[in-house]
Amino acid sequence: MTLLDELVSKPQRETSGSSSASRFDYQKNWAFCEMLRRHMEQADYLVAFEFHDDVVFLEPSSKPTAADFAQVKTSSSAKPRKISSLVARKKLKDESQANSILGKMCCNFEGVCSEYDVRILLVSNVAFEFADKDVCAKDIEEKYRTKIRNKLKTEIPSLTDEQFERLHFLISGVSIDKMQTYLTGQAMELFKTHFGEEHGLNVHSWVRLIQGDIARKNNLPSDEIKTVDDLISKKCIGRSYVTDSLAVVAKAKHTIDTALVNTQLGAAGWTAADLVRLSKAFPDATYDYTDGSNAVARGIVSKLEALFEAMNNGDIELAAFCEKSLSAIGAALEHPYNKKPYLTALAILVFYEKI
Repeated sequence: MTLLDELVSKPQRETSGSSSASRFDYQKNWAFCEMLRRHMEQADYLVAFEFHDDVVFLEPSSKPTAADFAQVKTSSSAKPRKISSLVARKKLKDESQANSILGKMCCNFEGVCSEYDVRILLVSNVAFEFADKDVCAKDIEEKYRTKIRNKLKTEIPSLTDEQFERLHFLISGVSIDKMQTYLTGQAMELFKTHFGEEHGLNVHSWVRLIQGDIARKNNLPSDEIKTVDDLISKKCIGRSYVTDSLAVVAKAKHTIDTALVNTQLGAAGWTAADLVRLSKAFPDATYDYTDGSNAVARGIVSKLEALFEAMNNGDIELAAFCEKSLSAIGAALEHPYNKKPYLTALAILVFYEKI
């Protein structure tokens, strides 16, 4: 029986998480970032969403022999996460005790650990009281390691020392409100690696595409998965999917028709000198348009997109959109974002994306 077969046949610890997990953008975006990291490291990965745990990373994609079960915990407070919060067990109505956070995760060792390389990853957006960087359980300071191990051994008597040492604590270091920006920045790095510095492709559209697919797979109830084919097609995204999506983005790239732009803007009163300055502004505008870390540029693009939607009655003209962009948005911007060539170049990029 393969690792994928075992994952499908093993009873779910809980199957109600998918419906509520749709609210947890941080969890899904962390998984997306981890996909990007592994992709840039040339890993052959397959990712299952909300199946046995928040996220499961499998390698290699075709016949996995290794699995990382990851659970993502967030806090709005900057205070380190206490051990007590990870090993606490609630009393149930029948006087028994529910599994702790770590106890639930260690249940993933049951049934799939004997023949395969299984790790447990607890991901936090803030530090732990015993670590301010990623750490394996075996490398935690002894007093903390002993406390965690004793609690888990009491909860799961069958837990071995070898299994305990496969427990890893990861710190994302990204606050809840910054994760989307961080994700876009990571995607930008992938595009630069894959296409080169001057790719001119729309990273944001690609990110939204992948996020949409992750959400669909994340929200599908796990109890609908009956076969390995179901698991792969309905709950997983792999390296080949990401590679194929990048190829589609490259083929679908909108090439700016500079002759048409010059004709329309020239007819609207732009001089030859204006058009030359516009041509020179395109590299910077294109870079900022695809750079998710530039918050100012992203704000301008959002306003341009809203303006386009407001003006688009089915027959929107490029020159009219550019002129309205300058008058409606340009006056409130600071240098250098308020420069006519730059803002017009951004407007043209939005026009070509939206039209």
